[in-house]
Amino acid sequence: MSLATVALGEIVEIRGGGTPSKSNPAFWNGDIPWVSPKDMKRWDIDDAEDKITSEAIEKSATNVIPPNAILVVNRSGILKHTLPVGITRREVAINQDLKALICGQRAHPDYVAHILKAAEPIVLKWVRATTADNFSTENLGSLEIPLPRLDEQRRIAAILDTADRLRNRRRRAVELADSLAQSIFLEMFGKIRDSEVRPLAAFVDEDDRINYGVVQPK
Repeated sequence: MSLATVALGEIVEIRGGGTPSKSNPAFWNGDIPWVSPKDMKRWDIDDAEDKITSEAIEKSATNVIPPNAILVVNRSGILKHTLPVGITRREVAINQDLKALICGQRAHPDYVAHILKAAEPIVLKWVRATTADNFSTENLGSLEIPLPRLDEQRRIAAILDTADRLRNRRRRAVELADSLAQSIFLEMFGKIRDSEVRPLAAFVDEDDRINYGVVQPK
């Protein structure tokens, strides 16, 4: 039996954001993270480069987004190749280039976030190159996703979270190995004086040369 699907807009509330006036110092340097696309480089969103005040929330187009809301970039040049998705782990505000998806009782936010990220190839086909690459909220709300029972959503989300952690550990291990190899090379050869450096050909027999293979008929 195939799993039932549902339009994303039926299980989440989609909210937008805005930018408080940069000319009003009372709006800035507060304690509320104001998330923009540059902050969407990680899964768990609990901070931002810029912060705003409660007055900015009251007197501008930005909104307070609660914890465990899904954030997705829907206007940015990065949409040429990537769909940034993350989950808020505290109250934040967002700018106009993001949308927040607040899950209802039928949806688990971590599950929906993973499914939305998995739908990246579909979403990126919606992107329109106008003044800035973007896709519409209507398309986002109409995206069909599978919706199992809530306990099954939690189970799937936990598996995918574990997979992400393992991928991140593997990536860090590769980066560490590359860094270690460079360090060993520099430790062994980095202190060689210029006078000790020779071209490779200098070590080849004078009656020979550095050879390469050629393809010959059988």
